Amino acid sequence: MSDNLSSFLGSAEGIPKRVMPIFFLIDTSGSMEGKKIGAVNAAIEELIPDLRHMSESQADSEIKLAVMKFSTGCEWVTPSLMSLDSFDDWEPLEANGLTDLGAAFLELNDKLSKNGFMDRGAASSGFYAPVIILLSDGEPTDDYMSALKKLQANKWYQAALKIAIAIGEDANREVLKRAIRNVELLFTVNDIGSLRKIIRFIAVTSSQIASTSASVSDDSGEQPADVKDVRSTSAEQQMAEAAKMMQEEEKEAMFIGTESPSESAEPAVTASAADDDDDDDWE
Repeated sequence: MSDNLSSFLGSAEGIPKRVMPIFFLIDTSGSMEGKKIGAVNAAIEELIPDLRHMSESQADSEIKLAVMKFSTGCEWVTPSLMSLDSFDDWEPLEANGLTDLGAAFLELNDKLSKNGFMDRGAASSGFYAPVIILLSDGEPTDDYMSALKKLQANKWYQAALKIAIAIGEDANREVLKRAIRNVELLFTVNDIGSLRKIIRFIAVTSSQIASTSASVSDDSGEQPADVKDVRSTSAEQQMAEAAKMMQEEEKEAMFIGTESPSESAEPAVTASAADDDDDDDWE
């Protein structure tokens, strides 16, 4: 009986987990140089242990992370969706060059497929719908619209929980709004402390929400979805509600909506306050 129990427990421990993918698309153009990219690096470095702990504590899912940087062209910092155990040290990103957002969209589209990072061989129990977090502080310098249209036909992208962070007043918010479905998930940060705080909040909260949301079948590839993904929309609503709760609970953060009714039916959320020791401007 003891042997049978041990055998059962051994089998249970070996049950494959479904992968919860988080994609970071990080603008590393020249305008991000200095405190902006420094704040992003600090936020990612602080975030990894939190996500690792979350992943280890979940019985049926595993968080995996992929990071892309884009400036003049784009490049994956991670060679694939990587387990959080693989991140021993975060190598700081450097900023220079242009803002080739279109190149980033095309590369993401390529990897959001079973021939890319969503290879079933890397996740025998399948995937949850991804979380995609886009950070940018400026204006695209290439043809991003045609690339975005191609990306929007990707079923994984359609099902994903998509969030954008506009860094500073110069960020093109209209471009970022086009890249996400729900404008309530567009955040604007105007200082270093807020950026670090928002990145952590978004990554942790979205991974908790998305791990109970939609999954996409093996044969989805890059084909458009035939029906609206109701569960993904629900995840977006939950994320927006979590942001509103943060407004109420974190009074020192001073979260306020800035989109006027004429600009959008659903207000974006702006973070404008910083940690006490990090309240200086970007310059």
